[in-house]
Amino acid sequence: MPKIFKILATIAVWALWICGWIAFLFPFIIGFIGKGYLVNVADAPMGYWISFAEAIALSVAAGFTMLVRQKLEG
Repeated sequence: MPKIFKILATIAVWALWICGWIAFLFPFIIGFIGKGYLVNVADAPMGYWISFAEAIALSVAAGFTMLVRQKLEG
């Protein structure tokens, strides 16, 4: 595999991983700590739960992309 593809795959993995953390942390900090949704879970809007699902999906995509990168390398 040419070196440029390896570099681009690494950048893509890091971008997915960082976006996953952002999708997890912002709703947690703003909604659950700032607005008190952590105490009363029944009132949390669906957008917060969707953001957590998005964070999980982005983290899984980052892991899968890293596995594909390693398979193409060897």
